[in-house]
Amino acid sequence: MFSAKVLFLAAVAVCYGAPNTKITNLRLGLHGATDAKIEDYPFMASLQYCLNKTCYHVCGGVIIKDRWILAGVGFTWEASKAVVGASNLHGHDKVIVDIEAVFRHPNYSRDFQGPNDVGLFKLSEALTFNDKVQPAKLPSQGQEFNGTFVVNGYNSITTADYSILQAVTNLSLISNDDCYDKFKKLLPYEKIVIDDDSNICTFSGASNTCSGDFGGPLSQNGTVVGTVTWTIKPCGASGAPNVYTKVSNFIDWINQTITENS
Repeated sequence: MFSAKVLFLAAVAVCYGAPNTKITNLRLGLHGATDAKIEDYPFMASLQYCLNKTCYHVCGGVIIKDRWILAGVGFTWEASKAVVGASNLHGHDKVIVDIEAVFRHPNYSRDFQGPNDVGLFKLSEALTFNDKVQPAKLPSQGQEFNGTFVVNGYNSITTADYSILQAVTNLSLISNDDCYDKFKKLLPYEKIVIDDDSNICTFSGASNTCSGDFGGPLSQNGTVVGTVTWTIKPCGASGAPNVYTKVSNFIDWINQTITENS
């Protein structure tokens, strides 16, 4: 049902199985994370696929306006609903809204590590903002950042159950050259694409993001700086950076798309 936008470390692939394989006690959400409250990250959204009245978390997203969610597009072809306002996706205190339309960046190629992995999801009705549902701030076009950052996602024990909002804090950016070099050390025979116009990377000694986190926000003080775009397995792989879409390089496209379709 879901694809997994991940590369596998050959030496451990057989131990961790293929994408969508249920593996007991293998944590498939954010690594190095702690449980978080939606009030601290009220811009967090879950994009979901529904079948026979049952919905499943596909990936993360970021509320940027009352009818618009920003996310990657590599994992969202099947998403039909957005869930917001939830610290626990299984809880009753959440808001579920239909996705009316999806707008994908025209230069996104669907390639595994392809650049321009950015999309906008228009909701069928406007969200009511409160302490659990708020838009993230957008950077200015081309804005650069330094300091520390937070990445959010819904964590799980199996591929079928992403439910608890979590956060990894105190992440720092590394250069794209350094990001590329770290991946090549782990995967010397794989093609690695870190696009300067599309990507930024963080590094904390091991990969933090994994299946289910794609599209989720890398933020700083309520401003969305990146959205998770791809990673490698096993989750938490030592020496692996985290790769994000660089949101500030797509602000003109975001604003134009919203203006033309509101």
